[in-house]
Amino acid sequence: MRAPHPSHDESEARALADVSEFGVHIVHILADEDGPAFSYTVGLHEKHEQPEVLVFGLPHEVAHELLNDLADLVAGGRRFAPGDRSEDLIEGYPVQFLAVTRPEMPHLLAMADWVYEGSPFAALQMVYPDKMGRWPWDEGCQQGFRDGQPLFGDREPGDSGSSA
Repeated sequence: MRAPHPSHDESEARALADVSEFGVHIVHILADEDGPAFSYTVGLHEKHEQPEVLVFGLPHEVAHELLNDLADLVAGGRRFAPGDRSEDLIEGYPVQFLAVTRPEMPHLLAMADWVYEGSPFAALQMVYPDKMGRWPWDEGCQQGFRDGQPLFGDREPGDSGSSA
């Protein structure tokens, strides 16, 4: 992990300080012509040997609370892996974790890539269903919901995404 240095700008210094003090820093990316808003963790890999987690399509305040809750669970010993589902993060809804293996990962998670100085790290995409319980890949899921939650994570072959 990168060491703090006086030449770092305010956001870089804050990310390093948060990882050091809290074990996690949350980054929020605004929606633009290339895609929807998303948020992700920095520090879980370094502090807990847990993949970083990103989530699309949520207001930043909601995503911040959700990712901080996840970080608290990880700090308490909980681990999340590709294919895992959890009902402990969003009340009344399961979430599923997908392995992010796309070549875009360092660009998507630019602050994590910077903090880790380009060293490899794992990442998971946290995916949530719509109000009808449909995952973005399910038949009948609205296109707008799919567009707000693009899949950068890979699903297990044959995985329907239904929660157990």
